[in-house]
Amino acid sequence: MAIGVAASGEVDECRLRLACADLPDRERARLNCCLSEALYHRQSFGEAIECARTAFDLQPDSDEVANLCAWVFSNCARHEEAAAAYERLLVLRPHWAEGHRHASGSFAAAGRLDRAIIHGKRASDLDPNSSEFAFHVGCLLEAAGRHPQAIDYLMRATALDPADARVLRQLSGALYALEQTEQGVTFALRALALAPADRLNARHAAELLLRAERYDEAAVIILDAVKTHRDDPVAFRLLSAAQMLRGRTEDALDAIDRALSVAADTAEYHLHRANLLYRLGRLDEAAEAFGRAAVLDPSNPDAKRSQLTVYYDSGRFTEALAVGGELIRTSPDNEEYAQAVLQVLNRRLETLDGDYVVLSERPLRARREPRPRPTIFAAL
Repeated sequence: MAIGVAASGEVDECRLRLACADLPDRERARLNCCLSEALYHRQSFGEAIECARTAFDLQPDSDEVANLCAWVFSNCARHEEAAAAYERLLVLRPHWAEGHRHASGSFAAAGRLDRAIIHGKRASDLDPNSSEFAFHVGCLLEAAGRHPQAIDYLMRATALDPADARVLRQLSGALYALEQTEQGVTFALRALALAPADRLNARHAAELLLRAERYDEAAVIILDAVKTHRDDPVAFRLLSAAQMLRGRTEDALDAIDRALSVAADTAEYHLHRANLLYRLGRLDEAAEAFGRAAVLDPSNPDAKRSQLTVYYDSGRFTEALAVGGELIRTSPDNEEYAQAVLQVLNRRLETLDGDYVVLSERPLRARREPRPRPTIFAAL
């Protein structure tokens, strides 16, 4: 009867039945399941979750109840509760490979990699012919830094489905993490050959080629990618890196400008652009770019430190000291910052012209010798 209520979506009728005081727990759990499902389809997700919780508390050992609750919890992003419901189902059906896969996914979404890996491995071992199960646990193992085990499962997935570029790309990354760079590049290029239009394959292959110091090949791949994906800032950032490493600084600057036209608030892009401008001797522009990077990412002192260097190299000692003061205020025990500021001070004193020097929040004027008192002749 409760199933009929869920199918018709008669929420009010279901609630009336639940108001009866003499309902046994089994029937009350079934009605809460039906109400939960109906409310979920009405997009009343909060109420659906509460009904599912009530049903699960009443009948946690019921296959039907646990199955419905796992579905509701999972679809409402209550991943810990979904995982608990799936584990209850797996007590009843321990050899259910898909159930282990569902539990693994829920634990992973909840940030419980340890439990996710246990269930993921169990799913793949119960169904060794599933490429998806092997790929899933391989990704989890890689995320946990267990690269040798990740490679075992990713190799299994590759053997089951050699044409899946996702698996090849993931395997490539795991191999690179173990410093097997050339093997990683081989699989990355194979993934790109299988799906050349996939920007992720192009990015990944280009990045590994750059790390393998095969700069020209990386540039060819990423140049081809940006022809199709003109709004991909990551691709243009990779292109800029490739061109810089090839000694084509102007081309690298053009590429990072393209990246910034799409992602103007990315601090790392401004930092990279500033370094390119510094290489080109465009010091004022470099200082401005370093400043922009520092504003966008105040927690990263590298931008300010580099800005100090640019100001020093361009003879802008007052600005250099101001930046140095900021660095020392944020990290008073940093010896490297103190030495940099001391170097600026020494250089500034060599060229002292009476300007105000900013050493702290209060401006200090360079000390001057007192003027002699005017004589009677001067007064005349």
